Amino acid sequence: MGYLTDEEFGNLRVERMIIHLVGKADEPFAPRDEIDVQEEGFFRARIQSEAGDGVHSFVDGSEVRQIVERMAKGRMSFAKGGQALARRFFDLHVRQSVSGAFFVLQLGADDRDTKLFALIKYDYREAVELTDADGRSVLRAIVQAFVKERRAVQKFCLIRVNNGAADELVCASDRMKEAPDLTDYFERYLGVQRSKSNSELSKRLNEALRGTLQEVKDLLLNADVGAAMSKAKLALQGRATVSNDDVVDAVMHAADRPDDEDIRTRIDNVTRRTLKRQQLQDVEFRPDRATLQVQPRRVVRTVEEVRLEFPGEELGRSVIRQTIGDEVVFTVRTRRLVEDGTLPVKTR
Repeated sequence: MGYLTDEEFGNLRVERMIIHLVGKADEPFAPRDEIDVQEEGFFRARIQSEAGDGVHSFVDGSEVRQIVERMAKGRMSFAKGGQALARRFFDLHVRQSVSGAFFVLQLGADDRDTKLFALIKYDYREAVELTDADGRSVLRAIVQAFVKERRAVQKFCLIRVNNGAADELVCASDRMKEAPDLTDYFERYLGVQRSKSNSELSKRLNEALRGTLQEVKDLLLNADVGAAMSKAKLALQGRATVSNDDVVDAVMHAADRPDDEDIRTRIDNVTRRTLKRQQLQDVEFRPDRATLQVQPRRVVRTVEEVRLEFPGEELGRSVIRQTIGDEVVFTVRTRRLVEDGTLPVKTR
């Protein structure tokens, strides 16, 4: 739901549809006509599941952008626009890619000034259907089947057009490349580039973890957000890529994996809501190791209005924290003081 607003997600519907076959180098491109929308619920669900926050944006001169804008303005019919988009994909489709179907879908969501376009390369899957024939169970092979399995959606792009102008940011994914990167030819086809680096996404992940753990502080051991942050980041450091499910699992780990289902549901909801605020909803990426290793600064304030602030890495080194009876004792050791003064008097 990341790329879509809550209203768009709830009111989404497939309004128009055109399908072309792609991938067979020995066959010429065959333009198809628009067809009536069929299995609308199936395709709507696929789009909703793929519509994560966008990390790509259009570059100058993108042909795909120009075509969808003309379609949205009515300067090019949906059928002609769908054929132009499919022909471009057909022409750029590399030989080693598997054959499949290229869908162009026009979507609506109860805003007359906004149109959404979904471009989907769907791989064929061989399936077997169980049917009845004269009272007997019969298995029938289906060679060109579109299945709910997410991996079957090989390439995906969602474009929003407001008042005839396409948004700079697009939602795009490619199963043939490590997320969130796209294969060269799909990136070239769309005319897009990465607009958020792994370093930026990792910084957003840091903030999402920190915000989540602060919000569920009451569920953490000794309400220690800093220690939980270290555990969560350590749990993510060994992963090649990080998904939203991985982040939820890391927060569960930081909270010592509670058994109570209500608590687990709360952690799940808070984590996903915070990821959405950081524009990381359903975004999978390779985390920047250096960013994950850096600990956040720790801040401690006591009932006596004593405030300590220090780098997280110093806890257990120059800063020692101990719980003795009902008291928490901090010991700070240093080779040299670099500041030792006073602050203006403020009303407490």
